[in-house]
Amino acid sequence: MKLFEERSPRRGGLFHTCGSNEYAEEGSSSCMARSKCISQGGNIKGFCNFYEVCCETKVDCNSITKDKRVVIKSASLQKTPNFCSYRIQPFSTQVCQVLIEFKTLELQPPILEATQSSLECEDHVVIGDFMLCGENSGQHLYVPFDGNNDDTELIIKFALPNKWSQSQWHLILTQLECPKTSADKKRSPSYMPFINSNNLDNLRTMFTIPYNSNNKNTLGDIDLLAPLGCNQYFTQSEGQIKSFNYKPDGSGYYLSKMNYVICIKPVKAAKMIRYQVEKFSLSKQNTEEPGFDNNCHSYKQADGDDRHEDYLMIPQSSLTTNGSIIMATHYCGQSLGKGSSVIASPPYVLYFSSDGHSNEEESGFLINYSFKII
Repeated sequence: MKLFEERSPRRGGLFHTCGSNEYAEEGSSSCMARSKCISQGGNIKGFCNFYEVCCETKVDCNSITKDKRVVIKSASLQKTPNFCSYRIQPFSTQVCQVLIEFKTLELQPPILEATQSSLECEDHVVIGDFMLCGENSGQHLYVPFDGNNDDTELIIKFALPNKWSQSQWHLILTQLECPKTSADKKRSPSYMPFINSNNLDNLRTMFTIPYNSNNKNTLGDIDLLAPLGCNQYFTQSEGQIKSFNYKPDGSGYYLSKMNYVICIKPVKAAKMIRYQVEKFSLSKQNTEEPGFDNNCHSYKQADGDDRHEDYLMIPQSSLTTNGSIIMATHYCGQSLGKGSSVIASPPYVLYFSSDGHSNEEESGFLINYSFKII
């Protein structure tokens, strides 16, 4: 009888989509055999079909996991060591990306040293090429991951030397499998071809999905995969994009030495996208010049770390402001005021870059996007 009671949480309907019912945290559980869930230390969160359960797998600090989807959640600071890492190994040879959703990620805010023009993350987390601190709840990252390589491993490292009292995190990691192909081709590295190129036509190929089959067994996680080179990928027809450690009151600062690509999934009937600016404040080299193109991004080389150029790049875009239209690609300073409207044609990408210098103007951006159907 006791066994039956443990297997009976089917209230609210016979089956559920894992992560969408009252027993599981949103998006945090996987559908698998009951025995497998128990053997890997998972918690059963309802049923997804007659034979399988929704299994939520949480991993502890300094552990190793090969599960397709795991939850990384902070414990009390007293129980958390100053250095805590989570090692993610391939779930299968088809894994090509890891999606990391920050349900909660709140660490000590970065410290701005105005006299030295520096911004330091003391308590922080390192994920691939990203080092993050401050408030980043609701953000996400895509990390390239070669499951076909035996040595592949993603390590998420928390460093908490100060043990900031409000630190907490709740991350959901999902290993995404690329479609199977007839040949075992070497996967392309994660980089954007336009960063060092003026050929914007190449950008259009990044949204081409390399499969040609209707067999579901070959498609992998096609609905969740981001185009190659994208560090963030927004799949809704409208939404909001903000910089890391953005705070509405302007007290947050985006981090230095960041270079990442934001991509938005196209809508079939739309030929343009509209970016409506809520907040935009970056630094720029020459405060007397407008914050567009050459004033944001210098093509001249400089010695050492003396270049001052933070910018948001929006290819094939135009800004409408005060009744005039400005054709620009790079935006910096306060060139995008509240209510500014930027229209761009596909591909729908933004590229953010910050240098090694920081100041009080670098509070970041908050931009709403929606597709314009013509």
